[in-house]
Amino acid sequence: MSLSKKLANYFSASTILAGTILGAGVFSLPFVFTNAGSFLFVIFLILVTALCTVTHLAYGESLLRTEGEHRFIGMAEIYLGHWAKTLITITTFISIGGCLLAYLILGGQFLQNFSQIIHYPLNQTQSVLLFWIIGSLGALPGIKFIGKGETISLILIVMLIAVFFVLGIPQLNLAHVPLINVSQLLLPYGVLLFALSGASAVPEIYSYFQKKSLTPKDINFKKPIIWGSVIPALLYLIFCLGAIGLLGAQNISVDLVPQLISINPLLGIVTDLLGILLILTSYFILSLNFKNSLFFDLHIKQWVAWLIAIFLPLILYQLGAHDFIKVISFLGAVVLGIESLITFLIHKKAQTNGATQPPFVLKIPNVLRFILVALLILGAALEVLRTIA
Repeated sequence: MSLSKKLANYFSASTILAGTILGAGVFSLPFVFTNAGSFLFVIFLILVTALCTVTHLAYGESLLRTEGEHRFIGMAEIYLGHWAKTLITITTFISIGGCLLAYLILGGQFLQNFSQIIHYPLNQTQSVLLFWIIGSLGALPGIKFIGKGETISLILIVMLIAVFFVLGIPQLNLAHVPLINVSQLLLPYGVLLFALSGASAVPEIYSYFQKKSLTPKDINFKKPIIWGSVIPALLYLIFCLGAIGLLGAQNISVDLVPQLISINPLLGIVTDLLGILLILTSYFILSLNFKNSLFFDLHIKQWVAWLIAIFLPLILYQLGAHDFIKVISFLGAVVLGIESLITFLIHKKAQTNGATQPPFVLKIPNVLRFILVALLILGAALEVLRTIA
């Protein structure tokens, strides 16, 4: 194979993972950066990026060691038994339902901003309800345009980050950002784990190689996973610095748009519209995937699956889950933390009992594996305590 083809396939495979990871979580990060402290945020960014990269590699190697085509639920059953399949089924649907809730909260926020821009102001409840009506169309039977949604999302988010970088970096001043805010010591953990997790894309990378009639020996399967995991972290940091440069650290909040409009009306409006498109696209994809998972994996009737996918996020919102940061922090630290833990257990079993020999082996010493599992359990427990406190 020519070098140009190798590089093209390498780039495409990395983009699959990076495109899955990059998403609505980016809008929360400048707030977390300024509230937790610059040094603390960067340390957590490095550690969580390393954790997610190792998790993605462990999952990738486990897939390569397993005959047939499987996803996470199937892998859990093969290597850990029925209890793991049940646990991962539960966490998967909590994760999807929680992500839809997070998108509903943020999408409503962006729609509320837009309603004020056009002088037809809506309150928070009206905005959320309007976003829910529009977003729910994505779960309707017969909608076929979702396939290119992730590509659209990736283009939109990279455009947004590039604009913030170009305009914000020359004005960057971190004088008003603490190095470490002890009162927000754990704030970055769950949010960053939510923003950097992309395990669902790992099987798609391998499928990409298979469709190209390639094997991992043709292109190192390990490298696309590493780059696809690391690039989003770098883009997130760039976005944080650009946003702080544009707005000033003292003006950063979860909702950046009102401050942007007061400083640069055109940029504020463009950011709001790009945000709506990005979140709607993600909502369409996720709601459709949720409906299909309920239908194909749990064999729930299609119309019932459709109703669950549509109404679950709205019900959760009506039950009082309105805080975007709290929702994604809980999802990251608890739900995705549990899934990462299970991934390491699967990886250990796959290295012992796997049917095939992969082209790369991730060597995790037992002591390090134990420490990672213990830290994931501790992180989940602390987030639960923080949530109920």
